[in-house]
Amino acid sequence: MSKISILMPVFNEQKYISESIDSILAQSYKNFELIIVDDFSTDSSHDICSSYANQDNRIKLIKNINKGKI
Repeated sequence: MSKISILMPVFNEQKYISESIDSILAQSYKNFELIIVDDFSTDSSHDICSSYANQDNRIKLIKNINKGKI
């Protein structure tokens, strides 16, 4: 089985991020890595993602330094 990478950009999604991550983790295909890129969220999105990353080694969390704004 080949490993796949799933890229999830995040910006101020605290209301929906847990549901999104749970949905990915519930898939039957388990040979994947989930790369979450937090684009400098100002809500608790990063904390929520960090908690998931600490619990599951398939999740990689990257905190981007606000590249979405000029």
